[in-house]
Amino acid sequence: MGSHRYAGPRHARPNGPRHAKPAPPSAAQRTMAATGVAAAVIAGETLSLAGAAGAVTPDTWAKLRMCESSGNYATNTGNGYYGAYQFNLATWQGLGYTGLPSNAAPAVQDQAAQKLYAQRGWQPWPACSAKLGLVDDRQTSRDTSRPPLAPVTPPAQPTQPAKPSPTSVPVVVVSAPVPAPAPAGAATGWAGHYLSVRDVGAVRADVKTWQAQMNAVGYKLDVDGRYGPKSAAAATQFEIDHHLSVERPGVVGPQVWGALFGK
Repeated sequence: MGSHRYAGPRHARPNGPRHAKPAPPSAAQRTMAATGVAAAVIAGETLSLAGAAGAVTPDTWAKLRMCESSGNYATNTGNGYYGAYQFNLATWQGLGYTGLPSNAAPAVQDQAAQKLYAQRGWQPWPACSAKLGLVDDRQTSRDTSRPPLAPVTPPAQPTQPAKPSPTSVPVVVVSAPVPAPAPAGAATGWAGHYLSVRDVGAVRADVKTWQAQMNAVGYKLDVDGRYGPKSAAAATQFEIDHHLSVERPGVVGPQVWGALFGK
C-alpha cells in the first residue's frame, strides 16, 4: 500500500510576531460600530417606551376620547372642560400649555394626555376609565395580568386602652336651690288657682304662701299677697332654673307650685 504524505509544513507559523498588538479600528469600522450602537439604543428605547405603556395602545386613547368627548378635539361646551380629553384650564396650564385645549392641535392634545397619564395614571378620567376598565400600567409588566385598580384603604389603627387617672377627682353637681320646707301650719297644696299679674289688685293667701316659700329658697320677694310683675319675673326665673316647660312663663300653676313645694 502506498503512503500518503502531507507535503505542506506540519506546524506552519503565521507570518508576523506571535503576540502582535492588534491594529486600531479603521474609520469605516468606527462608523459602523457607532451606527450599530445608536441603532441598538434607539431600538432599546422604543422597546422600553412600548413596555412602559403596557396595555395603553392607540386604541385605548381612541376609546377614552370617544367616552370623554365623542372623539371631538374641538369640543368646547362651556362647562369648563375642553378638547378631546376634557382638560380644565388649571390642568392644561400645569402641563405647560397655553391657550384653550380645544384650540390645540390633536397631536398636542394627545401629547398632553400622555404626559398627564405619566404623572397620575387614569385618575384624571375617573368615570371613563372605570367604564372602560382601564388599568394603570405605568409601573407594571405587560405580561403580568393585573386586576382593576381599587381604592387603597389604610389599615385600622389599634385602639389604645385608656390610661387610668392617677387620682380620682370628685364631680360636683351644681343644681338649682332646693325648696325648703314651708312654715308649719301653711297650706302647701295648690288650690287650683293660677297665679298671674291679674291678681296684682288683690291680696291672696296663696300668693303670700308662694312668696314666702320663694324667699325661703333664695328668690327675694315682698310677701304682700299681691302677684305683680316682680313676682311674675321671679316665677319665670324659677322655671328656667328648674328646667320647667310651661305653656305660660311667669304664671304659677300646678307644675311650678309642685316644684317649689316638692309636691
